[in-house]
Amino acid sequence: MERIAVPRSRRGRLFLALGIAGLAGCGENPAEQSRRAREAELLAAEAAFAINLRDWPRAEQTLAQATELDPSRADLWLSLGSTRVRAGRTAEAREAYLKALRGFERAADAAAAKTDPVPTLEQIRVLALLGRMPEARLLAAELPRRFAANARVRAFTEAGGIEQFAADPAFREIALVAGPR
Repeated sequence: MERIAVPRSRRGRLFLALGIAGLAGCGENPAEQSRRAREAELLAAEAAFAINLRDWPRAEQTLAQATELDPSRADLWLSLGSTRVRAGRTAEAREAYLKALRGFERAADAAAAKTDPVPTLEQIRVLALLGRMPEARLLAAELPRRFAANARVRAFTEAGGIEQFAADPAFREIALVAGPR
């Protein structure tokens, strides 16, 4: 195994730390992040217009640009996945759905999500879209316990939960797995 020389001087350690920070991508400046987020939002609006027109190639291209600008937006990945399914590109759709799932998982793990069920509900939906119904059902079964007082969770549960939206033709149109679940 090769040994790496560690600088002993203060200046040498500073340069090493700055180099590592640069390689690790310490992040963009806030103004650039804000600009990219605004541009991604504009592209998402343009994609929504293309989706309304059923112009799948335009919607896909625009959503792909938006996810490049703001890859942390799980909702953009979800829209990109559903657009790709409609365009007949299921392998690429699966990839987008998996990125959406990871984004919603991160959001559900965040402290704010301890009282907000939306990221978990979205996680359930993406799992179902991926054809991972047993996992989706397990997560849905936890909802009433985790969010007992939440009206949205009660409405989801009382309306039939996963089974309700899995039976919806609009859901089946963008799901990757067809047939009985």
